[in-house]
Amino acid sequence: MNYSPKLVMDTDDVTVTATISYERGGITANIVYKVGENSENSVAMTGPAEGGQFTGVIPAQPSGSEVTFKVVANNKDNIEAEATGSYTVGAAPQDYTKLRINELNGNDKFIEIYNFGTAKIKLEGINIYKDTEELVWTCDNRELEPGAYLVLYSHKGAIPEGYDEALIFSSGLSAKKNVRIQLFDPSATSIDDVNIVNHPGIEYPGSFGLNADGKWYVQDTPTPGAVNIDGTESMEGWF
Repeated sequence: MNYSPKLVMDTDDVTVTATISYERGGITANIVYKVGENSENSVAMTGPAEGGQFTGVIPAQPSGSEVTFKVVANNKDNIEAEATGSYTVGAAPQDYTKLRINELNGNDKFIEIYNFGTAKIKLEGINIYKDTEELVWTCDNRELEPGAYLVLYSHKGAIPEGYDEALIFSSGLSAKKNVRIQLFDPSATSIDDVNIVNHPGIEYPGSFGLNADGKWYVQDTPTPGAVNIDGTESMEGWF
């Protein structure tokens, strides 16, 4: 009997295989599995009744789950045999490098985070700091799909009616002065750092955001939760 993958993450279905033989045939097999102290579940395995390789799948389980299982085989003479196994589910590694601060708006007072990767990212424990030392937001248990945006509004701004309270950060945000916004992963490793140190002191009516070329510009039209509309005034020299 075998199972794969050997390093099981919380996104993985686990495939169990077993080679079963009996000269008189009539073989059937099931996986009987148990997650922690929960009740047992049974999954039918597929394979040739005359004997050979049987396969079944245990569905993905939450991180930290201890899964015990056994393959129970029967034949036409009602002779039963079984083999046992177990594994512990670990959390799937997250590629936080695919997150970036995509847009800052000191008028509508929002910060936008973008997942530019190809896989969803678990955001629980992500932190945002303002001006180096001020922790202004920690993410709850949520995920960000690939190509999706997460918009955080300041508690000092005009928050859209009915907006999720977990997406409100505890600081102001100005359009007319220097500011530093840092994004950290749950282990306190820096993901992104927007540090404006040479703001010209003008109150811009739009947003500061990333153009399609990956560089920061003043953008006339704010686009919270959507693709940025490229600006024409470069912010080169502001950082």
